[in-house]
Amino acid sequence: MVLLLAWLIPAPCCSAQILLKTNPQATSYLFYAGQPPRAVISPLTNEESEKFQQVYTAALRGNSALDAEGDALSAQMDAYRKVLMAAMAKADPKVAPILGPSQSPLTGAQGDEIRQVQSEVMQADPSLQSKWDDLTKKMIAHQQAVDAAMLKLDPTIAQILAKFSS
Repeated sequence: MVLLLAWLIPAPCCSAQILLKTNPQATSYLFYAGQPPRAVISPLTNEESEKFQQVYTAALRGNSALDAEGDALSAQMDAYRKVLMAAMAKADPKVAPILGPSQSPLTGAQGDEIRQVQSEVMQADPSLQSKWDDLTKKMIAHQQAVDAAMLKLDPTIAQILAKFSS
């Protein structure tokens, strides 16, 4: 039931990346608008990273609807994140400072506290879980559409996409 808080709480707000439901094979994660984080399971070379970014950018430039969809999903994620964070702060005011801006990474205890409060809030309001499930489905569909557009533009990108977990 633990959400991927890295989607919900942007890095400038706090170091929530440690709360990401981690993939033990991941060497890093990529974050793109309107998409769930992608676990990189095989390190990308500089050339691969550059090529991925170029093809990604070109695919969105060539499909304004796909680009707009990513922006809309990002806005929906931000709105959901605000609602969830407000519910968490209301349920346990002690977590409010942890959810706010921070320059230092969260401690293990802080991460555990956030996960616990989030779980309680999600159980108390099942609509939060259903909204998150719906948003997640949309983000995955968007990611698949972006991947398809990238493959159509440059089929050799498949070798790079294979380095990400699904």
